[in-house]
Amino acid sequence: MSEQETASTITNPEPAQPIPRHPFFDFDNEHASFIDCIDAIDRVGAMIELCDFLKLDSESEGGLTPKAAFGYYWVSVLTQGTLSYVSDRLRVLNRQQREKHQSKAAYLSALLGALPTLGDVNHDHFLNNTAAQMDITRSDLDQFIHKEKKQ
Repeated sequence: MSEQETASTITNPEPAQPIPRHPFFDFDNEHASFIDCIDAIDRVGAMIELCDFLKLDSESEGGLTPKAAFGYYWVSVLTQGTLSYVSDRLRVLNRQQREKHQSKAAYLSALLGALPTLGDVNHDHFLNNTAAQMDITRSDLDQFIHKEKKQ
């Protein structure tokens, strides 16, 4: 074996067995989506309900074997880690969504302020560009403007 192959094997050893998937997450992307987070919360809830039903921490039921206690410990660690990750990820997703809405609100505010000053020729060109910039259809933009003018 060459020195480069040996160094690669030492720094990135292949696991003897495949690493099991995380029991609370099932996503392929680098980061969980909103739906992935909600699904993880549901799975954590089901695991907590199962643990409560089994009375795993009850001394009156004879306690746990050492293996069961070890398993229960790791279920607790996975649950805490999952909820911490989900909380952080939902904060990030919420911030991204808020920034997106603020950006659209800024476009719409500028649009409504500029419309009265435009001539007929520039009016349609401006609205078409604004709709494209906001990634919505022109008819949706026209409906919004009509609704805002009524208010």
